[in-house]
Amino acid sequence: MNARERSRRETRRRLIEQGTLLFSEQGVAETRAIDIARAAGVAVGTLYLHFKDKYDLLRAILFEGIEELLASLRALTENPPPSLPVFVRRHCEIMVFFVEEHPMLCRVLFDPESVRTNVSTEITEYLVEMQKKRHRAEIKKKELASMPDPLVSAHAVVGMMLHILDWWTRHPDQITRERLINTLTSLRLSGWYQNKPCIEKDVSS
Repeated sequence: MNARERSRRETRRRLIEQGTLLFSEQGVAETRAIDIARAAGVAVGTLYLHFKDKYDLLRAILFEGIEELLASLRALTENPPPSLPVFVRRHCEIMVFFVEEHPMLCRVLFDPESVRTNVSTEITEYLVEMQKKRHRAEIKKKELASMPDPLVSAHAVVGMMLHILDWWTRHPDQITRERLINTLTSLRLSGWYQNKPCIEKDVSS
């Protein structure tokens, strides 16, 4: 990599970092491209060399930032533990840990403007597709107590998870991480799975 390419990548990195910070603090709608450029120490024209507009930057922030989460979920799906309750709990842990470790990114993901412009919707649809495939596999193995529609049940799970995690990013002091994981696991296991007790590590939290 030559000096010019290193400089280009460093500028892009600063734009993504400052965009994430400003979007999370000020909101996507209230943040201007020029604000991000100034925070990154470049002219606004430089931002447009890397991104079409602030929404193109928003898309890059979310898709690059969320890739760590998607990679962990794909790995879990491709190599699931033999016990279904353990799989569900591990899935909840991955989601909760990610939100806890990336609060600014998640505030941007759940920002109303991100939803309005369908950037976060694409990520949601990807999560739904992953969950739908998992439910189809569970139905095929007859692990479900009932036979729900995979698409509807996938939307139900993802919608519940994202809604609760959005709330938790804004009110982290109202429930501990462990209790949140226990509750989410219990909710997901109740009603659908036959003889699948919730696995809790800390029922007293």
